[in-house]
Amino acid sequence: MPATLAAPSWPIDHRRPGFGRICAALVMCGATAFSALYFVQPLMPVFAEEFGIGVTQAGMSLSLPTIALALGLVVTGPVSDAVGRKPVILFSTLMTAVLLLAMAAATDWTMFLVFRTALGLILGGITAINLAWLAEEMDRESLGRAVGYVLAGNSIGGMLARLLVGTMVETTGWRLPVAALAGVALVSAAMLWLWLPASRNFRPRRARLGPAMAAYLMHLRTPGLREAVLQGFLLMACFVAFFNVIGFQLLSPEIGLGQHAVGLVSIAFLPSTYAAVASARAAELFGRRRAALVCIGLAMAGVLMTLSAWLPLLCLGILLFTLGFFGAHSLAAADVGRQATEARGQATALYQIAFYVGASLAGVTAGLAWDQGGWTGVTGALCGMLGLAAAIRLRSPAA
Repeated sequence: MPATLAAPSWPIDHRRPGFGRICAALVMCGATAFSALYFVQPLMPVFAEEFGIGVTQAGMSLSLPTIALALGLVVTGPVSDAVGRKPVILFSTLMTAVLLLAMAAATDWTMFLVFRTALGLILGGITAINLAWLAEEMDRESLGRAVGYVLAGNSIGGMLARLLVGTMVETTGWRLPVAALAGVALVSAAMLWLWLPASRNFRPRRARLGPAMAAYLMHLRTPGLREAVLQGFLLMACFVAFFNVIGFQLLSPEIGLGQHAVGLVSIAFLPSTYAAVASARAAELFGRRRAALVCIGLAMAGVLMTLSAWLPLLCLGILLFTLGFFGAHSLAAADVGRQATEARGQATALYQIAFYVGASLAGVTAGLAWDQGGWTGVTGALCGMLGLAAAIRLRSPAA
């Protein structure tokens, strides 16, 4: 730590020096990770034209790194348990910058996909291990708030990448904005180096596959933690399914919006990032179970409102669904940190694995529901998954 900055007290408390710098560094690296993952969504038509590929091939620019992220989390958790949290987070952030620069220079679609897949493999070193660092070093009262800030940063990063890169491509092409994202990743790495202190509560464990898998099974048998992982799976499946298909509904003759309006849907992420922080405060006041059930109920109400063809009500439904998702996701992720007493890196990795497996399966589920019943069929599937998530939360021993 630079001599001009006061070292934080331990355990780190939101009322004491150092909390803001630590959260800023972790928020920034989380935003970097999600920007790198999701910037391709508005660029898929551009990729199809420039590389002479079809829509399915263009979609692989997101599906491949998402699958790789889920697989990579199996490794990043045990590695961080062996070498420490900060080295893994810092290395992953630096490699994100390198791979973004490589993507910006890629002239072959196959090579671009190779870089995208490699990106997915290393992003787990950010998205899961930052939560493990917080769970080990943060005061119990401050943990939920810190996790809320980090998850809010994740959503802001994904939203800004979609909006800014998608807007700039018309005037600068797509390579310059991607290179700019690499610069943001380097800034994030510098903030981590300067502001994230070395762990004090970390105890190294040997990174062996057998014990690692045993630790994953142990976490799945842990009451409270198991339920949090299942909630993460269902919540992310709902989130991805909703935003994969809502564009088709908005473009349908019943609603009649254009593609530009569909692209602005991600603006709903901006006010929704507050939900991650507000849900932690609600949990402190009313209990985590009640707060989580309210968030899930809010998401379900938003889904049902999107059945309306009246545009103001439909837009409000999109906003409420997003608010409910981020609130419930934040509380489930915080529960993982509270319930895991050992191998916390693998516990948070397990949550992230379930999270991204849900995302991978959601595309198929949403597509089948759309083909069979249109948006009404999708709404039924989403409400079913949200209802199951609420039932799991009711049965969870975590209060």
